[in-house]
Amino acid sequence: MFALTSCGVSKKSISIKKTTPLEKTLTKESEKFEPITFDNIIISSKVNLEINQQFLTFDLTSRIDFGSKILLSGNIFLPVFKILIQSEKVFGYNRINKEYFETSIVELNDRFNLNLGLNEIQNILIGNPVFSLDRISNYKKSMVNEGILYEYNTKAFNGSFLFDNSMKKLIRQSIIHKDSQSSILLSYLGKFLNNDDDIPSIIEARVKYGNDLINLNIKNRSRYLDKEFKFPYKVPKGYSIIKI
Repeated sequence: MFALTSCGVSKKSISIKKTTPLEKTLTKESEKFEPITFDNIIISSKVNLEINQQFLTFDLTSRIDFGSKILLSGNIFLPVFKILIQSEKVFGYNRINKEYFETSIVELNDRFNLNLGLNEIQNILIGNPVFSLDRISNYKKSMVNEGILYEYNTKAFNGSFLFDNSMKKLIRQSIIHKDSQSSILLSYLGKFLNNDDDIPSIIEARVKYGNDLINLNIKNRSRYLDKEFKFPYKVPKGYSIIKI
């Protein structure tokens, strides 16, 4: 699941020709996006996964303790996998192959040409920009048909954020690694309570890495905010360790 962070979702292209300077159209109230915030959240989802034209459907439970840890649990009638993401480490096991792994955020970023940690993965799952806009010093803002487009450029990455016209909702975001052309495209649809500060009801994602192409459709079916819950993770006996 960590490798989901090189995705591409939307099949619509943004028309660069139909842009206007933001200064002529935006008010001060609409210039700042307010990210979704919470202490902890548990999300129940249905996931349709396609990897190189092979399909899989499973139930996913995401437990997030804000800025501390994320536990992803997949089920197909019975529990299939668990992945625990902490600030520096990532752990996981697969019941089908009876295998488990232990690695670090740094090792995963080096392997997949990423720059993502716990907070960035958390943002992807709840519909916030991967990186805070305050962290991006070199970007261009413009008006497009779908809303307000931010495009940024760093030494290693190109990326974009597309918000609605009032800067209340993130519609789409992308990250492209310049050297490898690995990419992540994510789009967000709907809200549970139709509030601007609620998580999306649907996340669509496309991940391109080398010759691999991953498509995901995540339909969030329920969420519980700011309730105490456990993060049960323990590798069953007899599993073999693998390197990812």
